[in-house]
Formats: sequence, C-alpha cells, structure tokens
Amino acid sequence: PYGVALSDTGQVYVTDRNNDRIQRFDADGNYETKWGSFGTGDGEFDWPYGIALSDTGHVYVADGFNDRIQRFDADGNYETQWGSSGTGDGEFKYPYGVALSDTGQVYVADRNNDRIQRFDADGNYETQWGSSGSGDGEFNYPYSVALSDTGQVYVVEISNIHIPRLTGAGKYAYDGGSFGSN
Repeated sequence: PYGVALSDTGQVYVTDRNNDRIQRFDADGNYETKWGSFGTGDGEFDWPYGIALSDTGHVYVADGFNDRIQRFDADGNYETQWGSSGTGDGEFKYPYGVALSDTGQVYVADRNNDRIQRFDADGNYETQWGSSGSGDGEFNYPYSVALSDTGQVYVVEISNIHIPRLTGAGKYAYDGGSFGSN
C-alpha cells in the first residue's frame, strides 16, 4: 500500500501499489470492495500512488507509471482521466501525490517534473508552480501534496528533505523541516 484517504463516513480507501488496485474498507477495517488491475486502459493502473476523495463522492488516483490522474465514483466505477507523459501543461512524469481543495480543484505532485500542477475537478489544466532545484519554491522530487483549511499548500519532497508551504496561488510562504536526527 502507498496512499490512503478517508471518507466522511469513515470508509478507508487504499492504493495497493504493487497489486495495481484500489481497496476500500469500512471504518472498522473490514474489506468492502476493490477495483483495478495492471494495464493502461480505463480503470487500470501501473503503480497507483496518491488518492483523494471529494465531498461529492469522487475518488481521484495518481496513476504513477501511466502518467495520469483517474477519477472514479465511490464504488470504483471509472469516470474520466487526464494527463499523458511529458513536460507540458497537464502532462506528467510520475504523478505521485494528489489533493483536493474545498472548491474542487485537484493538486498533483508531478514528481519527476519537479512541480505542482492544479486542475479543475474535471481535469482541465489551470496552473503550475515549481521548478527543479533546492531554493525557495523549487522542488526535487515532490512526493505528496496536502491542503490546509485556509488554502495553504504543503509539499513533501524526498531529495531536498523539507516541507515547503505555498499559498493557494503558488507563492512560496515557508519552509519546514531539515535533515536531522530527531
């Protein structure tokens, strides 16, 4: 397993990366359902990583090696997808993390492109920020992205060993963490 997301009713959604599927459990950990298999077709995965749930019942999955985001309903029925391999707007090189804003925007940690991309709920590209490096607002393999209730964007990256915070507009605001022993 790699990613996990919780529904408002307590259901637990897990990206089962090595088995190329999503599993759903109830609040007590009892298995409910699964979907997906290895492949490139609709509803198929090649190393699913991040997962996020919308308030409207959509499940967004970062399909890492297929360089796309897939959207499903709460029961795993395929709805849509976006992205392809590349460096352009809306293209990915190993999307790993995915998070949703309260207004339905989808934020994606585009790992090997060293950036965060933002889309509307249907996958239409809106903007991006970040570039390769270790300075303010630069990334080196961003793995995960999370949003605060106030719209701040937090990014976890493994190579720079820190957690930068950005405004909802992508402006660098803070840098938390550093290499250490604690």
